[in-house]
Amino acid sequence: MKADLHIHSIYSDSSRSPEEIVALAKKRKVGLLSICDHATIDAYSVLPEICRDNGMEYVMGVELEVLWEGEGLHMLAYNFDKDNEEMKAFIDKQYKAVACEYIVYNMMRDYPQMSLEEYRRFSYPKEKGGWKYLHYAVAKGAAKTYEEANETIYCRYGTPNHLSDFGECNMTDFCRMVRRAGGVPVLAHPGYLYERYPDGFAAMLSEMRMCGIEGIECYYPSHSKDVTDVCVDFCKKNNMRITGGCDCHGEFDKSEGFSVGALDISLSMLDLRGIL
Repeated sequence: MKADLHIHSIYSDSSRSPEEIVALAKKRKVGLLSICDHATIDAYSVLPEICRDNGMEYVMGVELEVLWEGEGLHMLAYNFDKDNEEMKAFIDKQYKAVACEYIVYNMMRDYPQMSLEEYRRFSYPKEKGGWKYLHYAVAKGAAKTYEEANETIYCRYGTPNHLSDFGECNMTDFCRMVRRAGGVPVLAHPGYLYERYPDGFAAMLSEMRMCGIEGIECYYPSHSKDVTDVCVDFCKKNNMRITGGCDCHGEFDKSEGFSVGALDISLSMLDLRGIL
């Protein structure tokens, strides 16, 4: 059985619905999947039934941001109690930040036709997927297409301001919270850290392990063989979970490998204790 434990849906920033994700996963022989949307688990309002109807297994997941050494890092939380009040509150706080009101606020100086009040009321068809602020920018004439908005707006207006409370917490507190909710905290796609600090990468993982991470997303489309080998070896030596996924964003990211089931990840390659 193939697994893909990092997929995004229209409930955050992908172009694919849960129905489309499951259909594509089935076509590509993926038998176990996890939708890990940014700061929302709304996809799980429909995913269990879709998976059941298609003979597919799933694991609840979400992708969230934490602070480590003053830098924002992405973490995956798996198999936690979705009704845990502490997790619900944290996810909700980050979701409000993901709505990117601060970007709209920054854009208002150049586009007086925009307003936060209107943005908060703004809606768009969910089947379009993607970020709300980018659809709003197109609707208000700040860009001609979603693709153009995606390429130009964040780099110009993404500087945080007084509106940008990301509900941040440090890695230690985050890991403790996930464990209290019965879940497993996993470091997401750390390959860029290896590329930045190749000689200190293993020591960095050791420090993060002390902070409470219980697993690493070892298999990832942009990971080199060296990154994967180091991560897998570290997990095995430290009795940690081994996960992997393609981080698929549908048509919004056509980079090689970043599509459902593009990596040939079998269950035998993973360590999913407490996750599956």
